Amino acid sequence: MRALANIRWRRKTWRICPWTSVRSAVVSLVVVAAFAVLFDHWILAGLERRGLVASDGWKRHNRVIDLNLNRKSRAVLLPKLTTPNAPDVRAWVGHEVTQERIKKRRILVMGDSYVWGAPYLTLNHMWWRQLAIELQRRGYNDVEVIAAGRSGMSTHEELDLARKVVPQFRPDLILWGFVTNDPDERIVKQINTSQLASPIPGRVQTLLRQVTPRLLDLFNARRNDKLAKSYLGAEFGYEYSDWLRRIHDGENFTLYRQTVKNVSIFLNEVQIPGLMITLPEAPIAERIAFSYDRVLPLWRDAGIPILDNLPAFIQRFPQTETTGPNALIWGINPADGHPGPRATAFLARQTVDRLEQDYPQLLGLKSSTSADVRINDWLPFNLDLKPQSDAGMFEFTYPDTDELLPTMPLDTPTVLVALEQPVTLSRIRLSGAGLKSARLWLSTYDPVERYDTEDWSDLGLVEGAELSWTLPAELSSREASVILLKADVQPTSRRLNLVLDKTESQLPSTEGVQ
Repeated sequence: MRALANIRWRRKTWRICPWTSVRSAVVSLVVVAAFAVLFDHWILAGLERRGLVASDGWKRHNRVIDLNLNRKSRAVLLPKLTTPNAPDVRAWVGHEVTQERIKKRRILVMGDSYVWGAPYLTLNHMWWRQLAIELQRRGYNDVEVIAAGRSGMSTHEELDLARKVVPQFRPDLILWGFVTNDPDERIVKQINTSQLASPIPGRVQTLLRQVTPRLLDLFNARRNDKLAKSYLGAEFGYEYSDWLRRIHDGENFTLYRQTVKNVSIFLNEVQIPGLMITLPEAPIAERIAFSYDRVLPLWRDAGIPILDNLPAFIQRFPQTETTGPNALIWGINPADGHPGPRATAFLARQTVDRLEQDYPQLLGLKSSTSADVRINDWLPFNLDLKPQSDAGMFEFTYPDTDELLPTMPLDTPTVLVALEQPVTLSRIRLSGAGLKSARLWLSTYDPVERYDTEDWSDLGLVEGAELSWTLPAELSSREASVILLKADVQPTSRRLNLVLDKTESQLPSTEGVQ
């Protein structure tokens, strides 16, 4: 029998690594490797596209969204707030905000990543933008909604920012969005995840990223969860769920009590009404009730009105599962748990209901809602989109690289354009001298719950330099929200024209006009 080496000792021959064993081992390794690649690229990829796992594809997608988010930011910098990362009034390319009002009335929303920082596919999915959309849907066309804040801000830091923003922007009402990590007074530490560096060499990680990226991501996630427990404590910090409960107790919570009192003092000083609004990311009480039970009494004692959205959320969507696919649908995507469009639309509707009840004088009279087609958000950030008329005509430059294009859930890089206010469309046209072909996907609003479903309807691939997609009846009767586009364009002629034709039967809404 052939072997790598033969050693004879005491009249017996010892064969080291017989060739049959080597062949069997090689075949086994090939089979295991093939199964791993198949599992990664077929099973995990399928679950990923369906939004059932928070795997590498979604995380890479979110990193691209974050890159665009930072580059499209056009904050309204105030005196003494001139650094690029300063918290401020939020705006972006396509959605400008000025200190001078563009409407008769103005609502200011204070917040953190719910205002700015989470990887929303379109910034119109943020809850304060949904608030503006819902107000206009109901005919309140003289109310402007602006927001101030940045990811990670606490109530204390939001108050510090409000002291700078409010005198400059003079809102008629201030909404204080509350999430469970807002009581953070920087007393209790979170664990420093930089201590959890992967033991896998960099070159091996690079190879695995190319061959089995989803399996590598699962391995790193499980390892970090286990390793984090080795560092828990006051010195290194606490794991997030433990840290969250600790900031609702002890010295930190004593300081937070004073912060809430200071919010009340500030509102009295500026003589502007305020409303504290809870922003549950899902109708799951066990995640957040512990926080609300401790925090809401502080705001009531301070004399600040409260809108607690959790009871109505649970009543509307009872028996929501706490884990699994039915729990994931409330987030932006499987890799980010910030409230997605289904949740933010509900929170916005609840808020408008309360405003109609308690602040009708602020909302003013209703008027006919314009059905103009406006685009106020797009990806990549440098699409250079410009309106050509009020009739839904736009011009943009198709990107020469896929580097900054969103990829999920289609698992393909696409350009994105988002409508400022959803409208029904009958036809979409695309043209350009360098255009060879294009494929479109459309997302529409749910007609009952009124949120962007992100259920992408494939309008198909069309070839030529002047393309047209006529929407079927089931889509032309629903409000369009976001269009994804993948085109084949000549490198030297990438300027394209986009025309969005409204459904002919669509007229300005007069429902509830006074």
